[in-house]
Amino acid sequence: MANPNAGQKSASMDLLRLLNVEKRPVTCSAMPPSVLLAEIAEIVMARQKTKLAGAETTAPDFFPLEFLDTRERGLSRIIAWLLDPHGSHAQGSRFLSAFTRWLDLDDAWRTDVDAAKVMIEAPTSASGRSGYVDILVRVGNRTLAIENKPKAIDQEGQVRRYLSDLATRRLDEYCVLYLSGTGEGPSARSIKTSALDVAVADGSLKIRGYDALTAWLESCLELCRAPSVGFMLDAILKHIRKEFGGVSDVKEAIALASDICGSQNKLEAALALFEAEATVHEQLMALLTEKVGAAVRSKRGWRVLRDDLGRTKYSSLVIGLSPHASIGFGIQFDKNDHGGLFYGVRSLDNRSLPRNVKPVLKELMGAKAGTAGWPVWKYFGPNDRFFPMARDVDRDFWLATQSGKLASLLIAYAEEVERVLGERKLLTTVRTRKLTKD
Repeated sequence: MANPNAGQKSASMDLLRLLNVEKRPVTCSAMPPSVLLAEIAEIVMARQKTKLAGAETTAPDFFPLEFLDTRERGLSRIIAWLLDPHGSHAQGSRFLSAFTRWLDLDDAWRTDVDAAKVMIEAPTSASGRSGYVDILVRVGNRTLAIENKPKAIDQEGQVRRYLSDLATRRLDEYCVLYLSGTGEGPSARSIKTSALDVAVADGSLKIRGYDALTAWLESCLELCRAPSVGFMLDAILKHIRKEFGGVSDVKEAIALASDICGSQNKLEAALALFEAEATVHEQLMALLTEKVGAAVRSKRGWRVLRDDLGRTKYSSLVIGLSPHASIGFGIQFDKNDHGGLFYGVRSLDNRSLPRNVKPVLKELMGAKAGTAGWPVWKYFGPNDRFFPMARDVDRDFWLATQSGKLASLLIAYAEEVERVLGERKLLTTVRTRKLTKD
């Protein structure tokens, strides 16, 4: 089945739209990628100098949402706040009207928009099962349900239940928006493919990605009359572009795209570089493993227990404090394509940690979560004690991987774990816990 969201703008297309440059004559002589890299480096350095010169008054690297809850529930609250005509933003129904246009809903949805009601975690019931939809917007006798999926996986029959619930409410019209971090639609686990096709075709189900959401937020910025709210909108835009579009500096990206698109030879060289992206990432992952391995070999008794960290989900790099330990300390991707980076304590055989070890390590890391395989774990974060980095891979991650900084952070984390366990008289217990045999 073709992706029903294939027509939405990607982050790169969004940048090209922002360019809005006149067509220029193109040249056809081939440019070696190395020459283009040198030119790109000059543009990046020039941009960095400009940022540094005005940093005191512009704080270009400040992302306000880094200090707010940007998980699913937090983002749902932000979106619902913007959509609510009675919200503290005091912009009335401007943002909601723009949202209905962004979704290509007909004019009837904007008839009673000033009196719209917005709820978060609204109860639903269908097929004998109850649940909650992330955001529910009631506009007269029309209802829009938003299933917000920036990172979470689908629940069994989730979208199917929402559609069934709305279908029983005797509404003039209804629509379910599936808003995902990747732009992909719901899985067959959430709704059968045949039912999905029908719902998309009749307009009762719309699928959008977070990168496409920037178009709506930009229109909100244009409509907004309150500078303080405009600041918030700009912060949301910066967060989405960075987290879901991989663009931390829009002006720099536009400058690069403008230069590359200005001639065919530069574009050809750039495309060659794009094709090498996966290989570059693989080599950087191998370099990280090599650096960690070299550091581990200098530590008495330490071993690398797992070293398959890469673009696949659940790949990891784990250090043991003894050669045959079943307990390790490392990092892992929670999602495919280098997503959801976390660190913690790995139980290779899924056994519970020895007595008193878990609370000590939870206290050390400031962690709350745990599973059988990772009894204590925590996502990377900009203010984390051990790994002050974004949990989804960005430019800083790759730079830290190449420079050896990430390897040093992992080694420092394992060293601190070893020190604390030693102080608490738990180190021998952890070191001597060996893998159980199947």
